[in-house]
Amino acid sequence: MKKKTLLFLLILFIILIFFTVLFYFYEIKFFRSSANVIQQDYSPDNSYVFSTPLRAKADGSEKIRTTVFILNNQGLGVEKMTVLFNNTSNLSITVVQGITDSFGKAIFDISSTSADDYYLEFSVNNSPLKQRAHLNFY
Repeated sequence: MKKKTLLFLLILFIILIFFTVLFYFYEIKFFRSSANVIQQDYSPDNSYVFSTPLRAKADGSEKIRTTVFILNNQGLGVEKMTVLFNNTSNLSITVVQGITDSFGKAIFDISSTSADDYYLEFSVNNSPLKQRAHLNFY
């Protein structure tokens, strides 16, 4: 009777290991095929621009940091994209990080000696982004 019980437990253990290995390989195949993200396609509609602070003195030294996020259709950052801006004559623009990082982030510091409201447009691959940066120097 002990031999029958031992044989039954051994067979049960082998079946359990077989199904565990089968499930493991099924999960690897499932997750590998569904988690494929194309990083180089960006969405001008999904990308955005924000500036901080909202206002700065027009003394040429106080800066407004403008951050541009280049995102794909899934909302993930797209890296290694060159972000360009329109040339505004009264603004002094320092490129802190002109090529996006793994989060899709590019950074610019902007100052001015002329008090005014400015709207700075950004583009990627000769395609303008939908959102512009609103800068106010006083």
